[in-house]
Amino acid sequence: MIRFGGFIITYNRPNILLETIEKLFEQTFPPELIWVIDNSDNLKTDYAIAGLLDNRINYFRMGYNAGPAGAAKKGLELCAAEGLDWIFWGDDNDPPFFNDTFEKLLSIRDENPFCGIIGAVGHFFDRKKGVVKRIQSRLLEKKEFVEVDFVAGGMSMLVSAELVNAGVLPNEDLFFGFEELDFCLKASRKGFIILAHCKIFLDLRKLHNRTDYERPNYKKKQNPSREYYSLRNLLMISDTLTLKSMRSRLVKKWFAKSIYGFKYGLGYGFQNAKMIFLAFHHYHKGIKGKTIDL
Repeated sequence: MIRFGGFIITYNRPNILLETIEKLFEQTFPPELIWVIDNSDNLKTDYAIAGLLDNRINYFRMGYNAGPAGAAKKGLELCAAEGLDWIFWGDDNDPPFFNDTFEKLLSIRDENPFCGIIGAVGHFFDRKKGVVKRIQSRLLEKKEFVEVDFVAGGMSMLVSAELVNAGVLPNEDLFFGFEELDFCLKASRKGFIILAHCKIFLDLRKLHNRTDYERPNYKKKQNPSREYYSLRNLLMISDTLTLKSMRSRLVKKWFAKSIYGFKYGLGYGFQNAKMIFLAFHHYHKGIKGKTIDL
């Protein structure tokens, strides 16, 4: 029998966190323990967890906002130290969509002896262009599982403790954005395989009416500061991959985005361009971690 547990990253959302914890323990294959990794700037989450009086829940307060990347690193380390075999990497507002998700994901863990990561949704990643590539639904319809380059954030990623023991951990310098991609790419370079469960993948697309979805070339962002972290972190990841072609294409693509953003008005255009050029500046200066508020 495997030992299965996990961690949840939270930041100033105790009520949402408690709902997510409840849903995790309602799974048909529930975790035996959960670490709550708290990035909050107050003690409300600490009090909320203490009030549950549940010995399956452990609490760790970071003491500062380490972002998803820093909190995930601590969560994986704590879970591995508990002797768990498989570890759920979760966010406080992203419980599994279906109550048998963990059971189905763990059912394919032995399909490949080098399996290190399993998820409900995954993507391919073009390392030369630095872009995420969507998997066609017709491919998912033909298989039980598919090998992918990374598991999308908030999509029930399960991590083998063997990765942690091999020294594969999130890069806390990223703070926010593409920390899962960076982690999965490092796992691949260590020889681990990443799998997505095709039926869950398809069921989620049907649930959200995205079976035949085509990603637009550009979409107006509700929060331009997210563009800053996306670009800066992708540039940092390109350094770890030592791919000049990826870095060059990212520069050209995001320069075009900085111009195209003016299609949505001067206010949005200037804010969007500011975030993009700030990302370029901080990348070249080696400025990492949390730099601007989300």
